[in-house]
Amino acid sequence: MPADNSMLSTLLMFAVMGLAFWLLLIRPAQRKQKAQQELVSQLGPGSRVMTTAGVLATVREMGEKTAVVEISPGVEMTILRQAIMRAVDPSEDEFEYDEDAEVEATDIVEEDSTAVFDPERPVDPDQKSY
Repeated sequence: MPADNSMLSTLLMFAVMGLAFWLLLIRPAQRKQKAQQELVSQLGPGSRVMTTAGVLATVREMGEKTAVVEISPGVEMTILRQAIMRAVDPSEDEFEYDEDAEVEATDIVEEDSTAVFDPERPVDPDQKSY
């Protein structure tokens, strides 16, 4: 009889440990995953989101597994829907972009810049590039 009692207490201990593991680890993870899925299902084109990498973007298209987001005017990338961490409130945006503005090459590089590549100029191997 004493061997049956110790085996029963051991089984009971494993059952309690399994229940605690489920309550403390698995159940909260399932709830978090379900909340994230609900959030993503509510998003549509024009929604501002933050990805798990911390990139702020505007949703352009939502597919079954992926989404096309615009990270700056005219720059779109495709991400997995799972990579959308949360929706962003408009008050969190620090910068505003003019979506109608066109960027020209002269806006980016000045004409008198020394960073322009010249294929005719010989390369000095001893010259520091920094």
